Amino acid sequence: MIADDSKVVRVKTGRLLGTQRYQVVMAEDGLDAAQQIEAALPDVLITDVDMPGMSGLQLARQLRANAATARLPIIMVTSDSEQLRGEADAAGVDVLLGKPYPEEQLIAHIQRLANSQGSA
Repeated sequence: MIADDSKVVRVKTGRLLGTQRYQVVMAEDGLDAAQQIEAALPDVLITDVDMPGMSGLQLARQLRANAATARLPIIMVTSDSEQLRGEADAAGVDVLLGKPYPEEQLIAHIQRLANSQGSA
């Protein structure tokens, strides 16, 4: 799942993941993501930090507090990664990527996290 309030980012990231044969579900913000995750748990969540309604950090904390979603791998993308590192760690984010990031790096993190979920 890609949760980002920027349609451009959702489409661009969705296309990248589509070329890797991933099924992609998109959410327009944290609230939309939380509702969709409640209905169907994705393998990995890629989320922006700053979104209206519910931020990526709030979404991560909510997911970690729920037994059904506590182990969902979370990749957070932000432009100020060093500033947010402590807060992201405290919220339970697995990977914090700073913008811009190499596309191969995102794919490698998704593959690693999805594989660790499958073997757990």
